[in-house]
Amino acid sequence: MLTLPKNCIVFTYPKMGKSREFLPDELKNLAGLTGCTNQCNAYQKSLNLIENLGFKLIAISSQNSDAISEFKDSLGLGFEFVSDPNFELENELNLKTFSILDGKKFYHRQTLIFKDGNLIKRFDFVASPSEDAKNVVEFLKSI
Repeated sequence: MLTLPKNCIVFTYPKMGKSREFLPDELKNLAGLTGCTNQCNAYQKSLNLIENLGFKLIAISSQNSDAISEFKDSLGLGFEFVSDPNFELENELNLKTFSILDGKKFYHRQTLIFKDGNLIKRFDFVASPSEDAKNVVEFLKSI
């Protein structure tokens, strides 16, 4: 079980790497399955603003902790990452997943915004990862 801060943004990213070659036909052209690096870089650029608006940023992936650390360090990212290789948060946060032909499972790209401990906005199947942070910041400024 994950204890979330009262005000936070949680986003999931698939980070499939070479597993992308095992995508079933119905997912091969689904927008948003690629772009993890761009999404994370955009969030890093917006991190000060997000924090100044009173929110904490958390990224969730099914990658193991070592892979997440390598990814996070390679990009110089300053926000929290959570490894969930057993999909323990899938039901807890009602997260969308998909499986590929080799049996591996991943989280769809989605973003949840919590204020005062309540889910107030959800972006499911984020199609433009590089625009996700901008859309979140615009929403935060509107509340």
